Amino acid sequence: MGTMRSLGSFLLRRTKAEVPKEPVSAPLLPELPFNNNQKNDMNGSAWTSDDTSRTADAALPRITSPTTMPPHTSPRNVSGPLAVDKPPMSPLSPMSADENSSWARPNHYNTPNSKTSQYIDKITQDNDRLRRELRAEKLAREDEAKRVSAAQTKAEDSRAEYEHWQVLASTNARAIERKERKLEELKATLDVEVARRKSAEQRAEEALKMLGDTRSETQRQLSQAYEMKGMADTNLETARDGFKRMTEGYERKIRLIMDELNELRRKRLEDADKIKRQAIISDQLQHESSRAIRTEAKLTNLMEAYKIEHKKEVEQLVQEAEKLRRALPEKEREAQELVDSMKQTRDKMRWVMTQQQRQAGA
Repeated sequence: MGTMRSLGSFLLRRTKAEVPKEPVSAPLLPELPFNNNQKNDMNGSAWTSDDTSRTADAALPRITSPTTMPPHTSPRNVSGPLAVDKPPMSPLSPMSADENSSWARPNHYNTPNSKTSQYIDKITQDNDRLRRELRAEKLAREDEAKRVSAAQTKAEDSRAEYEHWQVLASTNARAIERKERKLEELKATLDVEVARRKSAEQRAEEALKMLGDTRSETQRQLSQAYEMKGMADTNLETARDGFKRMTEGYERKIRLIMDELNELRRKRLEDADKIKRQAIISDQLQHESSRAIRTEAKLTNLMEAYKIEHKKEVEQLVQEAEKLRRALPEKEREAQELVDSMKQTRDKMRWVMTQQQRQAGA
């Protein structure tokens, strides 16, 4: 809005600068003593609503009096002189149509709006309308961009979650395969130890059988068998201790592996979150840049159209100013006639006010 106002003021200054100045300016109307609310000038009406009401009230008690000045004028006619509308006749006023027409004078300077102000109002309205349309289009594009961004974000989240579950499934499958291999190894080791224990027990039974069959001859063999049994027990305890140590070592390794897997899973989740946030930020930046480029192109097109329209309006204003400059001497003469008419009206109003004061004093 501020930019449009500055352009309008620049247009007015440029138009005023291009219009050649005449050595003699139009005279101002004298300030009348009975009108204190508004100054008389060449560009507006010299009457207000208070003056009209006071004139109507003052005209009630008199019998014969000249007509008052018209309170308003007709709209501006560009092709010819300005015509002054006749004031509405009050039913209480005793003035006749002949008396009213004798004092009616055309007022060429009582224009409600000039072409420049009308043009500025039109530009302001067009700019407001374009701004509203631009704002509505911008809001619609922002809503569409938000919906697209939300859909893309949701799709990215679903894709990332699917990939995450796939990674977890493959990781769990590999972990299960490793655990199965380790269980197979432990089962094989256990089978070997069981076979060794069975072998030792079998040998002990054979030694006892041999001791029972040949008691006398196998005292030495019995002692040897006891020794072998002790050795077998020792080996069995050793095997049990070794198996226990191996089991504890495997359990510690499994716990370490599980801890490492949990840490890797946590890091992978953090990396996935970071990647997702970075993707969202990059999408937002891309949408913002594309929207800024579209807005800049649209504003450039609007500025070019405005420059063309501005050039046309400036040429029209220059032509109108040239016409006004040529008609200035005629308007000065009409202004002098208007001043004389206002002086006569002032004298008559003073006479009416004096008569009213005398009647009030009587």
